[in-house]
Amino acid sequence: APRYQSNNYAILGSLFMFVCYPSFNCYWAPASLRVYAATNTFVALISGGMFSFIWANYLYPEGPAVMHLQDGILAAGVAASTPAGLFIDPALMMIVGAGGTLLATLSFRFLQHSIEDQDTQGITSLHLVPGLWGALVMFGVTLCGIDNTWVQLENQYMFGEIMPHYSPTATSPDSAITQALITLFSLCVGLVAGAFTGVIAKFMGRVALAGGYSDHVFWIVPDDFTHIGEADADSKVM
Repeated sequence: APRYQSNNYAILGSLFMFVCYPSFNCYWAPASLRVYAATNTFVALISGGMFSFIWANYLYPEGPAVMHLQDGILAAGVAASTPAGLFIDPALMMIVGAGGTLLATLSFRFLQHSIEDQDTQGITSLHLVPGLWGALVMFGVTLCGIDNTWVQLENQYMFGEIMPHYSPTATSPDSAITQALITLFSLCVGLVAGAFTGVIAKFMGRVALAGGYSDHVFWIVPDDFTHIGEADADSKVM
């Protein structure tokens, strides 16, 4: 169940993302488009914050909690990190943020409980799923507005400066394929690195599976810190 202290930290974490995420997404943007990227990031974060309560209200029988706000804003920020934020307007970025929050909420509701032993912090739901959504948005942008002229993109005249690794004079429509290959490569790197880390953790054998990522396993903590319902909440595994 949520606690007063954890709710306070969730609110502070949400505010921290509003402060820092725009600068994260602006770093690689051309100087003339950094305000544009920051604006789109703010819009996506605001949309994620609003829709986190809406989606949680529909998907969770007990209703939304403060942690849903933090998770929704983080998922929206991950989705907004796509370079597509430099090519689409703020109204569409609201959809990007709301979509990232929806997918993260669905993942937490229906997928996370089956992988919680391997993913104790919800990285799959908070980063992988919204990241794939952002990659899909970028694939649609490159396919519809860069490789083809089906839609008119914002700042399209700066394409060569925004994405110099794509040739602006290329005659073959391959930027969407390149985007798909980049996404596939990122997934492969994550799978290999995750498997390698799992092998190392299993080889070390120092941490029990349940509760292995909780401070109470290694430290003396306040009495109300241990997780309610954890079978080994009072045991040490060092």
